[in-house]
Formats: sequence, C-alpha cells, structure tokens
Amino acid sequence: MDTQPIENFYKVLDGALSRRWSESHLREVAELTAPSGLLGRNEWILRADYSMTVGRWFIEGLVDLGRYARNTESIGYLFREICQRLQEMDPQAPQDELNQIARRLTSFAWRDIKARRAAGRERIDNGLRNAVWFKNDPVQRCYLCGYKFCPQARDLFLRRTKDPIEPHKLVDFTRPRGIKSRHLRVELDHVIPVAEGGATDEDNLKLACGWCNVVKSSLWSVYDAKAWSSGVINHPSLGVISVPQPFWTLRVVATRARCEAPVGCGARLTSHELFAAPRNIAGALTPTNLMVVCREHDLWAGHRLVSPRLLPG
Repeated sequence: MDTQPIENFYKVLDGALSRRWSESHLREVAELTAPSGLLGRNEWILRADYSMTVGRWFIEGLVDLGRYARNTESIGYLFREICQRLQEMDPQAPQDELNQIARRLTSFAWRDIKARRAAGRERIDNGLRNAVWFKNDPVQRCYLCGYKFCPQARDLFLRRTKDPIEPHKLVDFTRPRGIKSRHLRVELDHVIPVAEGGATDEDNLKLACGWCNVVKSSLWSVYDAKAWSSGVINHPSLGVISVPQPFWTLRVVATRARCEAPVGCGARLTSHELFAAPRNIAGALTPTNLMVVCREHDLWAGHRLVSPRLLPG
C-alpha cells in the first residue's frame, strides 16, 4: 500500500472538517481524489451511484421534470427547452452538437416524465400476482436479499388468508427484518421503478420481502442514506458495535448478489439468503467495509439475532 496519498488525503480533510461551510476550504477538498484502495472492494458501487446521482441532478437542474409530469406538454416542447438551457450554458457551442446532446437528455428525461404521468394509474390484479409468484417456482425468495418466504407469507400474498404474521422476537441487527409484521410479507417490487419508466408487468415485477421493499422504496443510491451509522448498540456478545444504515446493507447485498467467501462459494441470491458482514472485523459496517456472505461462511452466524429493544430508533 502506498501510504503517502492516504496521509495527504486525510491531512486535507482534517484541516477542512471544522471549516466545511467555508468555500475556500471546500474547494481544496474538491480537488482531492480518493486514493487507490480507500473505497475498498465496493468502489464500483460507490462510483456508479455517484455518477447516476449527479446525472439526475444535472438534468433536473436544467429542466424541472416535476412541472412536465403535471402538464400535457409534448416531447418536442421539452427538447426545445433543453436546447435553450444548453445554449445559455455555452453560447459558442456548435448548434449540431447542442442538438445531439439535447436529444440524448430529452430521451432520458421523457422516460421519467411518462412514468410520472402514469404513476398510480396501473393496478396489480390477482392474475398478475399469481403469475409473478408461480414464475418463481419451486422456491420463492426475496430477489434483493434471498430471504425464503414462509407458507403464511405465501398465503397472505395469494390472498388465501387474512391472518397477519407475528413479528419476530429476535432480529438480525444488520437487517432487522421482522420488527413489524409487514417486513415478513411478500410484496411486489418494480425492478425498474415506475418513476424511471418501469412497466407494471410480469417481466418488471419481482418478489421482495416487506423489509427490503420499504428500505428500497424511499432511497435511490448509497448517497441518499445518511453518511454515518444509524446508531450504536451494546451487543450481548460482540460488545459495543455500530448498526449500519439499512440501505447500505441492502444495496451491497442486492448488487453483489453472491457469497464473497474467499473459498469461492457458489451461494447466490437465487438460491440462498445472503448477509452483510465486515471485511475488517474490527471496523464498522460501512459501504467500504461491507462484504456479502451466506449463512455457512458467516462469522457472525451465532451473533446476529438480538432483541429489537436493543436497536436504535
């Protein structure tokens, strides 16, 4: 490991943290690039989420898509407005080049607008629910974490019963599914969100546990979650330990989708429930220190379950 870049990186950060509302100090931080290895093996997730987040911010900063979602203006009108904004940004740019990027941005934005206009119009009927459920035979699992649904969850989903599932008395402190009855139910999730152009059909709907669906529904990238752990608990066997933000664990487990044990484990989301564990056992479960494991290779297998009363919030 080349230690000098890391030392320089933290030297600048250390001097800027107490003055993070100062433009001059923030500009100094903005010139930094995270040294190689600082983001860990999940660097690809962190950089991808950053790029997608900035991309959305840019286009929404050009044109307020929320306004288009509430009117009936055509795609041609949107194209003209985007062209105008781009010309204002760079009056000297060749018109053909502006038109080319405007077409690209318009196509990207229009998909979002159409989805927002259609939101709430489509309903999931029993036929579609059954089609998605039986498409996943013989074993129905949450497509985001691999959780295997219980028979009662199945019957509730297929509307064979109305009896609620009892919440769990012990839950995984890294993914507290079961504090509420809803967490254990089967829900349908749009792989591509409706707000981003996803259809409400058999191909775009997946089975998700209620916990994953709740966590996923309100956040878009790791940068939407808070930048620090959700709290600290006094674990019965692990001692004082930080509890990760729920979306951190969901995002890494769902995107990696396999056990990362060095032995080369074959466990995948489609066949096993997967868990978030620390790469460095002494460190907190942050996005840079998360790895994905199956139950067989989980060093915390005997320590995950705690009383919900111990958890923050």
